[in-house]
Amino acid sequence: MSTKELRDFFHPKSIAIIGASTDFTTISGKPMKNLIHSNFGGEIYPVNPRYDSIEGYKCFDSILDIPGKVDLALIAVSASRLISIMGECISKNVKNILLFSSGFAEIGDSGKKIQDEVAKMAQENDIRIIGPNSVGCLNVKDSIPMGFATSMEAEKGFIRGNIGLVSQSGALGFSVFGLAQEESLGFTYVINTGNEMDITTVDSIEFMLEDDETTVIAAYMEGIPNGEHLITVAKRAKVLRKPLIILKAGKSAIGKEAASSHTASLAGSEEMFQVIAKQYGIITVKDIDEMIDVMKIVSRRKWSNGRKVVTISNSGAAGIAMADFSEEFGLILEPLQGETKDKIDATIPSYGSALNPIDITAQALKEQHILTETVETLVRDDNTDIIVIQTTFGGVLGEQICRSVVEIDKREEKPIIVTVTGTEELTGKGRQVLRESGVPVYKTTYDTMLAVKHLVELSEFYHKETDLSSPVSRAHQPDNVQYKTRVWTEDESKRLLKQLDIRVPENAVIQSVEQIESYVEGLKFPLVAKIISKDILHKTDAGGVKLGVQNIDEAKQAYIDIMEAAKNYNPNAHIQGVLLEEMLNKNGIEMFIGVKSDPQFGSFLVCGLGGIFIEVLKDISIRHIPITKEEAKTMVEELKGYPLLLGTRGQERSDIEAFADALVKISDYVDQQNGTLKEMDINPVVVLNDGEGIIALDGLFVWDEVESAYLVSNQ
Repeated sequence: MSTKELRDFFHPKSIAIIGASTDFTTISGKPMKNLIHSNFGGEIYPVNPRYDSIEGYKCFDSILDIPGKVDLALIAVSASRLISIMGECISKNVKNILLFSSGFAEIGDSGKKIQDEVAKMAQENDIRIIGPNSVGCLNVKDSIPMGFATSMEAEKGFIRGNIGLVSQSGALGFSVFGLAQEESLGFTYVINTGNEMDITTVDSIEFMLEDDETTVIAAYMEGIPNGEHLITVAKRAKVLRKPLIILKAGKSAIGKEAASSHTASLAGSEEMFQVIAKQYGIITVKDIDEMIDVMKIVSRRKWSNGRKVVTISNSGAAGIAMADFSEEFGLILEPLQGETKDKIDATIPSYGSALNPIDITAQALKEQHILTETVETLVRDDNTDIIVIQTTFGGVLGEQICRSVVEIDKREEKPIIVTVTGTEELTGKGRQVLRESGVPVYKTTYDTMLAVKHLVELSEFYHKETDLSSPVSRAHQPDNVQYKTRVWTEDESKRLLKQLDIRVPENAVIQSVEQIESYVEGLKFPLVAKIISKDILHKTDAGGVKLGVQNIDEAKQAYIDIMEAAKNYNPNAHIQGVLLEEMLNKNGIEMFIGVKSDPQFGSFLVCGLGGIFIEVLKDISIRHIPITKEEAKTMVEELKGYPLLLGTRGQERSDIEAFADALVKISDYVDQQNGTLKEMDINPVVVLNDGEGIIALDGLFVWDEVESAYLVSNQ
């Protein structure tokens, strides 16, 4: 889809309203009323055989009777009439249609049949459709309302700005728009996609990204129409430094489907979406209030240079609250030092505090220079990244203080955020001064510090020079096509790991007692013996594991015992043999590496503490594949168990570098498989002391077309 197609959609010079009504209080009447009220400069063509004219505009029996070109058709007729109406639009060469009608896929099979037929007609004739079940769209910057949403009826018109908004829900989307307008936030477009027969939320985001006047995009999504498309759009947003804010509904529970590996049971689709958001710089919010709060702080496009926040208040309690929330949100409140502290000490009353939080006391109400001079000092302090002001001052003096803050903010690039706590009657004028000047202002400390957290995290993402394009694959791709329609046994998995230069214990698969002596030649005792069979999932339960095999005779006996135990456990099991493998004789930290395939977004890499702790602690880090070496290191560092790898209580540091290298190798390999590898579980991966590498002790690979659930248990 080209952005020009949607630009034509939202900038029509002629609009037909099919099903127009003289009753301007109805869904069929409001679109025309809104266009007239907004002084639409183009042609308006009402279509309804029941009327000769509506409000002085000639009314046509059919869209085919309209003499001029129709750029956009707004259709407000029943679903049962839509197919015939579509035929007329095709004959009229209409390329853009907005469907208000309901009664389609949302009501079941009968409606879906009509929706599918209309979609087919549109596709075959290069027609773009928004809806059905849409309340309309609004081109704010040109004041073109195309629908019947209540927010389109604003008597004072619309505040233009730099925010684009798209929502699957019309009621919620235009509610956000209306509330944001009350906060003096300006918009470019508001789009309600409805059932998304054709144009989706992600299509709309992509269009607004390429609009020069739109520099912030917010979206309400009930589902992800195309995960790969969203990732592409998010990457583009980073290049353009245009924040994406998403409120996603429809969170699903973890573990809806049976999984064959530990990894697959650790994360569900909502968690995968959050991983995508974090990795590709999408801000996720929990409700519409948080969405608007984030709009305020990022629409200024004043990015922070770090996490160091200095807070100023006239209330000690407010300062404590800001400190508490700063810690909760990972912000840094460092005590002021040096010249900055000395200057502020000299500015504020002696009974105030020049630490951080800064308490300027109620004396600042009488001597307003206290606040402004304190802010001016912090603006010039290189150790201050963000300034947060909290005040309860109201009335004329409070308003004057807010005007002083505005003047400083206008000439400074350092983010200044304000909390004005109090009733609308007493403090509302001060808040409005800040809103109209674009200074982010909030009513509560929590909302303020949460917004600051979002700003800091997005700023850090923008400052990172990480290349979000797919890394060039470095790993050698083994020839394993013949295996890709089944679960790999442990020995098959380890052969691949070895080809990827991931160390595994030396081993041999034995299929008879007679093979043992020659096959184990070169292996170092003690060995472990393990049954190899896809039909025996839990080796230990079946008596299929023997540890501490010391010599050839014990190896022969272990083979006999394991084969007998396996046959008794499952007489019908197909047994490939017994794996004889060197036992690890070095200490290390047990980790795991896994891969999970998500239907929306593709493959994800998972790592964490392994062995018996994987299910208990669930200390994991996840990234969408492919990843870079830098991202691999970050994955390890964000684990709660990371200090174990650094060495605690006299233990040596583990080989973190080698583990990160393995993560990249696995990522590269999985990326090459084009989605055919569904699951991987390498557990445990023992991370040895620094410089000694890693060693994978067990593994499971599940390829596409596998429906049964399998589990390879640890030795």
